[in-house]
Amino acid sequence: MPIRTSLLDNGNFACSAELPAKPGFSEYLAFADRLLRQWRKVQDDWNQSPFSAELAQQKKELERVVEEFVATFRERYTLKGVENDPTFWPVARLFAECRPIREPLRILHCEREMPLHTVLQFSTHDDLARLNAALNEDTPLGWWQTGPHGLPCYLFGDRVWELKPSETAHSEQGLVLLFLEFSEKGRVQRDRFRAASVRQIGTPAEDYIPQKVRVEVWRRARGKCEECGGHDGLDFACIGRARRGTDRHLQNTQLLCSRCREKVGVA
Repeated sequence: MPIRTSLLDNGNFACSAELPAKPGFSEYLAFADRLLRQWRKVQDDWNQSPFSAELAQQKKELERVVEEFVATFRERYTLKGVENDPTFWPVARLFAECRPIREPLRILHCEREMPLHTVLQFSTHDDLARLNAALNEDTPLGWWQTGPHGLPCYLFGDRVWELKPSETAHSEQGLVLLFLEFSEKGRVQRDRFRAASVRQIGTPAEDYIPQKVRVEVWRRARGKCEECGGHDGLDFACIGRARRGTDRHLQNTQLLCSRCREKVGVA
């Protein structure tokens, strides 16, 4: 199951939309981002390429520039100078209090030694749609940091979660189900399915749809309503009484949109 992390709280900030940017900050950030891109490229080249005098000289020069950059902005834009500055919002607070995100967003990161720089940008309508889908617990979004155990992380809800290798092997559809199973929203949905099943078709409590069945049904439906092919308000619906045996629920469970669930009389 996903492991909750505190990565959103560790040095991740966004500029407050309510306050003007600091004078000269946009110029600073453009320089910082450009410098760190160059630094990462040289580091990658150094790790992947055989030694060359030219690359060694370039690496040495960039190390000097990065050291000067850090020394210049350590007091102003590292954690010491940023965490109590109202100009910058902790991303955890922004995601918890300002949803949906409607305006382009730039996520910045800093540490005790490394000043602020850009790590993620959500600048287009599609970018914001992906971000809001993750915040709304619809679709997990890959996060830029790895977790405490060095494993991949995903934004889902207003937290970042670390996944084991066996879990990241899931398709995107499988990841959705994995997170829904774990999230509070998933628990609320299961409770609603349970109540609807008992009320409408008399399904015993022990016959609620198991996770492995939901995964198989989702794969069978390819993430679309099995009746009309739509994508709105998708939920699992139990149609009729479950059969006993190894395929229990598979034959009587469908993935349906809200309109088709109404047609078959399932809430």
